[in-house]
Amino acid sequence: MSPLTTYCPKCGNALDPASGLDCPTCATPSYPVMQQEEKIWGPGTGLLVWLSSVVLIIGFQIIAIILWLAITMVQTGRMPQQFEIDWLLAVLSIASTFPAHLLTLFICWAVVSGRGQRPFWQTLGWSWHTQFKWVHAVGLAFLMMGVAYLSEKYLPHKETDLDKLLKMGTAVRVMVAALAVLTAPLVEEVVYRGVLYSGIERVWGKTAGIALVTALFAGVHYFQYRESYAALTAIVSLSLVLTILRAATGKLLPCVATHLIYNGIQSVALLAAPAEMTENRPAKAAMVIICQWFGFDY
Repeated sequence: MSPLTTYCPKCGNALDPASGLDCPTCATPSYPVMQQEEKIWGPGTGLLVWLSSVVLIIGFQIIAIILWLAITMVQTGRMPQQFEIDWLLAVLSIASTFPAHLLTLFICWAVVSGRGQRPFWQTLGWSWHTQFKWVHAVGLAFLMMGVAYLSEKYLPHKETDLDKLLKMGTAVRVMVAALAVLTAPLVEEVVYRGVLYSGIERVWGKTAGIALVTALFAGVHYFQYRESYAALTAIVSLSLVLTILRAATGKLLPCVATHLIYNGIQSVALLAAPAEMTENRPAKAAMVIICQWFGFDY
């Protein structure tokens, strides 16, 4: 029986057993080298990233309030006697979310890429699934809009903090729409379905990942929509569906696309529909605008 031929693991050249199995070209030992297991983030790191995103939002909101106080004192010459959200505070508050989102995205990049050691988007699963493309994202987003519409129709709905902000003028509505489309879908999905879900799923499994991510996503939005059972139901449903989508496909891009289209539909309605139409029934307003665009009577 002829002896087995041994090859250099680095350059692939055949090695001569008489030379001690050392490659003369690159001097790499021919014996198997155990590759060190790559360190990847777990649930603890995922939860810390999520907590960081919340702290950044709150921190920049505090900065916005301080700036509002300073501007108000310069304009009036005295400290405000009571705290009321006016147009200026609304604009500053919404604007403060943009830098918070950018810093959150940087933290996610540092964790996911290992500070540049791994490809960020590839590690997150930034690609389509073979059975989920853009057309499916559009269909799923419209389906979730239907859930929001039915929630508004059959569940108790009172004016929320967001509804109050939207009454403060066109500039506020434009800024809310821009935030909902430009940064919120990407940053929220990277945090929740990207870093947080992946860390939990890797150690505790898919069921725990789906349950915890859905709960945390809904919990963060609770105070904004706490007056409306309809809005809370829509938020929980959206979070659950997007997290199940992440678990089923193993990809983040379908979640971002669906979230973007869902927010985009509501943002278009927010800007195109009359203000009184979107005050208490934003999902219905979105459906009315869409039906009108396609030539259907609602």
